[in-house]
Amino acid sequence: MKKVTIQDIAKELDLSRNTVSKALRNSEQVSYETRYRVIKKACEMGYTKLSPTALRQAGFSDISDKNKTVVVLIKKEISLFWNNIIMGISDELNRYGYKLQLNFIKDEDERNLVLPLNFDEEVSGIIILSVFSQEYLEHIVKHDIPTVFLDAPSNAGTVAGHSDIIICEGVNSVRQITSNLISQGLKKIGFIGDITYCRTINDRYQGYLKALEEANIEPDNSIIAAYHVQNRFYVTQEVEAALDGFPYIPEAIVCANDDIALDVIRCLKSRGISVPGDVAVTGYDDMESLTRVEPFLTTVRVPKQKLGRRIVQQLIWRMNHPDFPREVVIIEVQVIFRESSKKQAG
Repeated sequence: MKKVTIQDIAKELDLSRNTVSKALRNSEQVSYETRYRVIKKACEMGYTKLSPTALRQAGFSDISDKNKTVVVLIKKEISLFWNNIIMGISDELNRYGYKLQLNFIKDEDERNLVLPLNFDEEVSGIIILSVFSQEYLEHIVKHDIPTVFLDAPSNAGTVAGHSDIIICEGVNSVRQITSNLISQGLKKIGFIGDITYCRTINDRYQGYLKALEEANIEPDNSIIAAYHVQNRFYVTQEVEAALDGFPYIPEAIVCANDDIALDVIRCLKSRGISVPGDVAVTGYDDMESLTRVEPFLTTVRVPKQKLGRRIVQQLIWRMNHPDFPREVVIIEVQVIFRESSKKQAG
């Protein structure tokens, strides 16, 4: 049986596709009478992707939502960190009666602007967990499907105008970590993290700079690796190259995440430099598989499963309120001090 599309409904009612799309999302830009006609016709034709709020207001609350699907887009970088977030997303979608469709986007598909099959007509909402290229994001948002991003590109202009964004707080938490290092008498504090591709890494860098500024310490750019690299310092070779580029080994290194921090610790150890005996090191994310190394890593704890649930809650709200202003939601985090940052100045 052929699936009913928005275009099919528009043709039956002699309306534009854009008007039908807005009516199906219960947009107040369309009159109540037109919304009612569109929803009634959609139900008669067997169209399943309908807003629960639109159904209730039009008197069709008995229509089943069991076929509703939310697509989650992520690059092939799955880890325990992402597993926990996806678990939270799955649990919350189940609670609302939505199906989860998890799609891993290959680099080739991103370059060629390839979206999952049946993307336009069978998707109720979209959750984007990875930072994709500007061109790919523009290709997604033009489909006018409710979308929520976890994080966003450094230049979030396209995203901010069409979608909601969930951000884990980074400025104050990393400022707190850096200030703690300074309180121990440390002044030569470096930073490693590619700030060019997403907001969260840039926020953490701003927190690092803010702590230095508050302590009247001039940042030493020679021990700051905040530039763009192909793998964003997620591979050991790039971390080694960053350390090789430092003219001296800092007293402490603030890392944009736990993956980078662990590679820093390993690289320093291979050079006979101990952590925290010689150098203090900190991370971000509180990834259990990484923070159980010796020394235990000072980091920032992200409530991963709750974060996944919150993303879904924002998406459901956006589906039911398409005309409200777009939102950026900041999720609170917790600084966890452990042994890796307990370095006393020499």
